[in-house]
Amino acid sequence: MGNYNGVFSDFPPISPRFEGDYGVFEISSCKIIAYICTMRFVLFILFILSFCILRQSPAAELLKNGDFETGDITGWKYWETFPWDGDGAPVESPAHITIAIPGTIGNPLPPTTSGFFALAQQVGFHGTARGGLYQEVRVIVNTPYILTGHLAFYGDDIGDVTIIGILDGAWNPALAFTTTNKNYIAGNTTSLWMEFALMIIPSKDVITVFTETRQDWMHGQVAGWYDNLSLRPVPEPTKLFVSQNPGDNSLHEEKAKTNKGK
Repeated sequence: MGNYNGVFSDFPPISPRFEGDYGVFEISSCKIIAYICTMRFVLFILFILSFCILRQSPAAELLKNGDFETGDITGWKYWETFPWDGDGAPVESPAHITIAIPGTIGNPLPPTTSGFFALAQQVGFHGTARGGLYQEVRVIVNTPYILTGHLAFYGDDIGDVTIIGILDGAWNPALAFTTTNKNYIAGNTTSLWMEFALMIIPSKDVITVFTETRQDWMHGQVAGWYDNLSLRPVPEPTKLFVSQNPGDNSLHEEKAKTNKGK
């Protein structure tokens, strides 16, 4: 029985020999083991990093044609009221509000926030019109969602306004007045692109994203511009940790508790 590096063994360490043009090379068993352990550690770290990257990837887009890069309103439906305090029923084609891609009134600079197209909703000298687009989206109840995008505006009277909003449920123009889940620009002003974000935790399995441009007076003109509208579920916070059991070096995911007292 031999003694190698303070360890008794019936066999000497395995030292593979490689013969080549420049002599004989030996690789000790310790170096082989160290190499294998290093490679396993590297692979484990790469696995963790790849998992984190996947977790951070954006959630699936729920809006159809939110960037309007089709050059039309594919995925959306019209609605209109005339006068502006009417019933807001869906229409095949609006008669008093112009939906244009691109628009011709109060064009912002740049004309889009990305890509080639942006939505413009315009009211000229047609009177007190109100209207826009809407899109109903299937969702999971009590799950948070976030609507983001860009909004620009041109108005020449105090009663002019353009709105982006979310309804908790199917399209209902009466709720467009009362919902607090909206962003708007109003008045006798010109606004360049403004970024917005709206969050909703729906109580129903359908929510409605809607746009609205309104002119309350019988003169002047107004235009609301929209680009890069996006609706996505809000990612849940997660906590990553490695098993304390050395024999089970697997990656685990634990949902972060919103109530620390639990």
